[in-house]
Amino acid sequence: MTDLTALVDELDRASSTWLDPRADDSATLRQLLPTAAALWPTAWDRVGSGDGGVLFPLLYTQRPQITTAAFHHLIDAACEAERGGGQVLLVSVPTSRHGPNPKADDLLQRIAAVFVAHGLPVSANGDVSELTGAAQLVARACTMGCTRRAVDVPDLLTAAAADALGAKDVVLTDGLVPGRNLHTLTLMTPLSRLHDRGDPFAEPPPEAKKPPAGSDALWSSAFTLALTGAADPDQDRQAYVAALGRRTGPLWRQLRREQLTGHYSAPVSNEPLRIRADDHTLGNPLNVPLFGAPAISEGTRALVAAAALAGPVTLVIDDLTPRFSYRTYPAGEARARYQRLASDHRGQVRFLTDLPDLPDRIENALGTLTHGALRKAAGPRSRRRRGALTGYDAVHLAVMGVCCTTGTDQNATVAVKPANLAQFRVFTALGPPARLLTCTGSGDIATGELHVPAHWITRTPGVHL
Repeated sequence: MTDLTALVDELDRASSTWLDPRADDSATLRQLLPTAAALWPTAWDRVGSGDGGVLFPLLYTQRPQITTAAFHHLIDAACEAERGGGQVLLVSVPTSRHGPNPKADDLLQRIAAVFVAHGLPVSANGDVSELTGAAQLVARACTMGCTRRAVDVPDLLTAAAADALGAKDVVLTDGLVPGRNLHTLTLMTPLSRLHDRGDPFAEPPPEAKKPPAGSDALWSSAFTLALTGAADPDQDRQAYVAALGRRTGPLWRQLRREQLTGHYSAPVSNEPLRIRADDHTLGNPLNVPLFGAPAISEGTRALVAAAALAGPVTLVIDDLTPRFSYRTYPAGEARARYQRLASDHRGQVRFLTDLPDLPDRIENALGTLTHGALRKAAGPRSRRRRGALTGYDAVHLAVMGVCCTTGTDQNATVAVKPANLAQFRVFTALGPPARLLTCTGSGDIATGELHVPAHWITRTPGVHL
């Protein structure tokens, strides 16, 4: 236990730092960590002349409004755009079958005016339906039937807005998931992801992950406004939260007075369950690498159930990083939950903290994976002008690399969510590439869509599903 405690303390210290974004992509994560900074130096801010605006698609079903999530995201986008010498191009994007709101343009003008009055460069560009050549596209997109409506409609209409306005940079606002149309553009990821339903200045719930592992709206906005530079959200917290209230409190109050705000609700996906296993043979073993969160999400349960359809499963649980990602982590209770989950699917479970050579495996991953691999795994967030990658990103990638290369059968297929494919592909540096099974969506496993080899139609003798 002493060795495990020492390892947790070491990785915890390394996590609360910023990695130098100027580092060479060939540098290993082990080489990067000693040069990381606890406070983001202003010299690391990528400041330059902008070649256009940063598109901010404000998704809506009934009327455009500023939720607590949009409040923090728009502040962040405005700061990032200003550092690049540009401004935010605010566009409203209807996503429901009702189509555009006729008052959308007026609402956007009023929203932008409030942000400008408080010193943030935001320009209103109307509803996407009002942009040149987009009206018919919007009408068709809003009424078309599609199996991935929550993804496909915002993706298509946001891309249309970017084309019409000549914008190359697009903010991944709340509810916007990049589909096939947005991947050709430069995407920007806001820092904050967890938001209170009605109060943008509420403290995060105690069960949430600590930044930089998790999301803290107050720390994120204070950081993007340069009211703090700390990667550790507890450092000088009282001072920067008070400064944030003085800087953005009047902005929020004016938005409320003008009835431009609305309650935030986490996006609900209506995407059906999809399972894809192009190169897996039915009945072969599967490893399912999982982050050992205290509670098991429905997405995780669906992934395990999908993997169990294809063969015997082994859950490989990262129960190491949660020990310093949460303020409190009930390790015993979490372990029992994952053991029950494996048992429910007649599978096995392995916990990283049970591996006798865990420190050596992590050290090997840190010494093998590179800054370029981390940037590829992190995606759009690595391109931020202020606040790119953290020590936690490096540590988490290394630990997940150990997860993905650990199991009872080294030739097993690995089951992951499509959102984790970018991370998984960089792990080829740690071992031979593995076969993949992916599962996405939130539907019923019994009615899920299967994309599998044709020979699965014929049951293999001895395989029991």
